[in-house]
Amino acid sequence: DAALTWWNSQIRSLGPDAYSMAWEVLKRKIMDKYCSQGEIKKLEIKLWNLKVKGNDVPVYTECFQNLTLICTKFVANETEKIDKYVGELPDNIYGSVKPSKTKTLDETIELANDLMDQKLRTYAERQTNNKRKGANTKGNGCFECGAPGHFKRDCPKLKNKDEGNVNAQGWMYAVGNAEKKGNASWDLDFNVIM
Repeated sequence: DAALTWWNSQIRSLGPDAYSMAWEVLKRKIMDKYCSQGEIKKLEIKLWNLKVKGNDVPVYTECFQNLTLICTKFVANETEKIDKYVGELPDNIYGSVKPSKTKTLDETIELANDLMDQKLRTYAERQTNNKRKGANTKGNGCFECGAPGHFKRDCPKLKNKDEGNVNAQGWMYAVGNAEKKGNASWDLDFNVIM
């Protein structure tokens, strides 16, 4: 209500010229009327410290655009806006946005959003694929043929391979006593466990 009352007073005092007022002039008048220097200083500090939280580029972008409408000292022209915006992007897209040849902040924002969407999509696909690959790793499948219902030691493929091989290699352990008698070989007295 207060802003509308103020605008109506501008129309009364300026007449039809109020409607053709340049945006920068109108913005300056509104800021002079409704924004104290202390509040503007707080917003400038907020802009100076603004960073992307996590991968939330859209929230960062919205806050950045709102603050740059008011805080014109730090970002007086388009190049300064682009540099400030890009400088606080996450590392995973910064390297792709920084060297780009975008000429406007809008182009830069669009590029940053596209790159972040692509990164997040790739990450989600990778997570989905990893879940699929790991679905049968709970010990209920064969590590030889991949089929569920039996373990590697019971795999039919391995049994088929070993049927014709009666002399299959294995391990043998000896448990017992052995002592050497002079220059003779070891006198072995042991039990064999296979």
